[in-house]
Amino acid sequence: MLTQVFFNPVLGGNVVVYQHLFWFYSHPAVYIMVLPAFGLVSEILPVHSRKPLFGYTTMVFSIMGIVVLGLVVWAHHMFTSGTPPWMRLFFTIATSFIAVPTGIKFFNWVATLWGGKISINSAILFSCGFIINFVFGGITGVALAQVPFDIHVHDTYFVVAHFHYIVYGGTVFIIFSSIYHWFPKVTGKMLGEKLGILHFAITFIGFNLCFAPQHWLGLNGMPRRVAEYDPQFQFVNQISTIGALLMAISTIPFLINIFLSIRSGKNSGDNPWNALTPEWLTSSPPPVENWEGEAPLVEEPYGYGNSFTTKNKKI
Repeated sequence: MLTQVFFNPVLGGNVVVYQHLFWFYSHPAVYIMVLPAFGLVSEILPVHSRKPLFGYTTMVFSIMGIVVLGLVVWAHHMFTSGTPPWMRLFFTIATSFIAVPTGIKFFNWVATLWGGKISINSAILFSCGFIINFVFGGITGVALAQVPFDIHVHDTYFVVAHFHYIVYGGTVFIIFSSIYHWFPKVTGKMLGEKLGILHFAITFIGFNLCFAPQHWLGLNGMPRRVAEYDPQFQFVNQISTIGALLMAISTIPFLINIFLSIRSGKNSGDNPWNALTPEWLTSSPPPVENWEGEAPLVEEPYGYGNSFTTKNKKI
C-alpha cells in the first residue's frame, strides 16, 4: 500500500522525487565501480613502464575530487523530467567540472608511460586499452552533460554506448589487467603471454565493434529498452552483434590460459616483475603472515629508474 501511495500523485506521491532519490544513489554507484580501477591502473603502469607514477599527489587529489563531485551530478539523468532551468544549469556545470580531475588522471597515466621502458605484455596492453576506452567514454560524458545534446539523445543507444565505455571499457579492462599482473602473486604461476595477448586483441576489437556503432544509433534516434527497432538500423546492429560475439569468444583463450597455467604453468618466482611495492617483496604465493620475519622496506615504492634498493638488490 505504501508503495502505491509513493508512486501515485493522486494519493500524494511524487515520482520525480523518487527519480532524484534513485539517481542520487545510482550515479555515484558508477564511480564506486570505476574508482578502484583508477587505483589499480595507477599501480600497474609504473611496474611495467619502469617509471615512477607521474604526479602521485595530483592523482590522489583527483580521486578525492571525483568522489566529491560525484555526489552533485545525479540530476543530469533528469534533464527531460521537467527540471527547472537553474537546476539544469547547476548540474551541467557540475558534470562538466568532473572532467577536470579525470583529465588530470589521464595526463598522469600517459606521462607515466612516456619515455618508460615499457614491457609489452597482457597487463600493460589491457591498461592501455582502458586508457583509450575511458577517454572516449569521458568525451561522450562531457557531451551528455550539455542540456540540448542530452535531450536529443536521452534514452537512446548513445547513452548505452557511453555507459559501457566507462564500465566495461574502463572497469572490466582493468580487472583483466589486474588478473594478468597479480596472478603470479596469488598462484606462483605465470599466465601465458601468447594467449593473454590474443585475449586482449579479441576483447579490444570486439568491445569497440560492439559499442562504438551504438553512438551512431543513438544520434539517429534508436531508443533503448525497445524490443524492435526501425529496419534502417539493422546493418549497424548486426555489426554491434558481431562485436558482442567476439567479446564472448575472447573469454575462451582467457579461461584456457587460466586452466593451463594452474595445471602446468611456468613458475613465476617471488617477484617476476621486479616490482617495489610491498606485496611483491615476499614469496609468491605469500605465507600466512605475508612475510617470514620483518617486512622488507624500500626507500621509495615507486622508485623505478632510480637507485633505490631493497634487500641489497638494485631494482
